[in-house]
Amino acid sequence: MLFYKQEGLCAYCRKFIRLSYWPPDRTRHDAATIEHLRRRADGGKDTFDNTCLVCRQCNVGRGVVDWLTYCSWIRKEF
Repeated sequence: MLFYKQEGLCAYCRKFIRLSYWPPDRTRHDAATIEHLRRRADGGKDTFDNTCLVCRQCNVGRGVVDWLTYCSWIRKEF
């Protein structure tokens, strides 16, 4: 459902993401991963409105930065 809602694009960098169940595809930089907008470490919940699909590269790259700051930074909006 998230994949179609986001039109197959990463919520952060807006590049196409690969949705696949084949194990080797899960390690690709463009593999779809589920991301919590508000990190669970910061009290975020496992709810639909707190999750989105992002590419593996963005998921790993975000670290502890809040989602809005990271999104603006990755899109070069600063």
